Amino acid sequence: MLYTVISPHDIFAKEFVPTQHLNINGGRVEYTLQGNNKIITSLFSTDPKLYLDKRYTPGRILDK
Repeated sequence: MLYTVISPHDIFAKEFVPTQHLNINGGRVEYTLQGNNKIITSLFSTDPKLYLDKRYTPGRILDK
């Protein structure tokens, strides 16, 4: 039994989706490719302001 806030679907997902990284000013964005679109999956940064920037919200299409 697991006690976690992460959904069982995310823990036991059988499908592996390769991710790529892009360096941005102040951090790094992780994204997946869906067709020709780069969909943001995660943001890595020590700058708290970047986490409030809507351009880097998970699920958004990366403009770069």
